[in-house]
Amino acid sequence: MHAIISTANGDHYVSAVFGCYSDPAISDPWFKVYWVVWDEHKERLIKWQTYRPKSPGGPYMWKQVLIVESDKSDWKLDDEWQGCVSFLNRHLLDSIIAQDHQPEDILAKCRAMDEGYVYEPIQEVKTPADADSLDWVAGNFHDAYIKKKELQADGKLYLRFSDVWGCEIEAWFWGDLEYSMASRDPEVFDDPYWFSATILLQDGFVYLIDDENMTVEKLTDQYCYFKARHMQYRVIPET
Repeated sequence: MHAIISTANGDHYVSAVFGCYSDPAISDPWFKVYWVVWDEHKERLIKWQTYRPKSPGGPYMWKQVLIVESDKSDWKLDDEWQGCVSFLNRHLLDSIIAQDHQPEDILAKCRAMDEGYVYEPIQEVKTPADADSLDWVAGNFHDAYIKKKELQADGKLYLRFSDVWGCEIEAWFWGDLEYSMASRDPEVFDDPYWFSATILLQDGFVYLIDDENMTVEKLTDQYCYFKARHMQYRVIPET
């Protein structure tokens, strides 16, 4: 796994992700989950919560871990889907993170696992793994809405999704393009917000549909959907 990490001062960096756990010392379920990632200098491992309050005591949350590559094939997971990469465990991670001087042999293994990964700001959805990564970073498009739509001169349909938790997402669709936004027409419906989404790859097309567990066979103009031979997207982290 890899993630865009938001720092306390609003900067961002990309890190491999080595573990994910729930902190029993924190009662608020929104702030219990943390990830084990590199610090911004990639010198040591740290715990980083999924969310933090935007202001001390404030009700609004800042999502500070955006999963951009969701592969967990080398992870050991428990029944609650908590776990870490195969050469570590929770007790070892807690011990390492608490140390001022973290063991170089473990850090070397973490660097080797991260070696060769290059985060590309513009991603194309070509495989189920790509679709899964988009679903992760978009939070299944929960609470998102289409802030901007433009059919470009090159034939690509451009969308900008806002209110995605922790970011905005730009998307481009092209090639035998077909779409319907009638069910999200603000002149007809008061609620432009998506509750969930399905990203499908079938018969050479990629689909983005504003409902969960959708299939191509169930698709009608009652849904907001986009279908094309190609889909690219870019994540714009919240600052």
